[in-house]
Amino acid sequence: MLMTQTFTSTQNDVIRYLYNETSNQENSFIEEALLFDKDLLDFYLDCADLKTGLDKIELTPSNSAVERILDYSRNYEPKI
Repeated sequence: MLMTQTFTSTQNDVIRYLYNETSNQENSFIEEALLFDKDLLDFYLDCADLKTGLDKIELTPSNSAVERILDYSRNYEPKI
């Protein structure tokens, strides 16, 4: 008896797809689902916009954090 695998794309699948965490076979299923499910496509487009924005964020430590690290390293004496 041959069983046919069914695949229903979910929002989690779309997020995995955005981050290239899906297999080629999953990609095909997700891409097909995006063609036929407007809500899923809207979710994908919203997530893609968010991901693009998040990728542009640059984080830098505060000056006080850098100073604390430098002070610690200047005063560090390894125990032998």
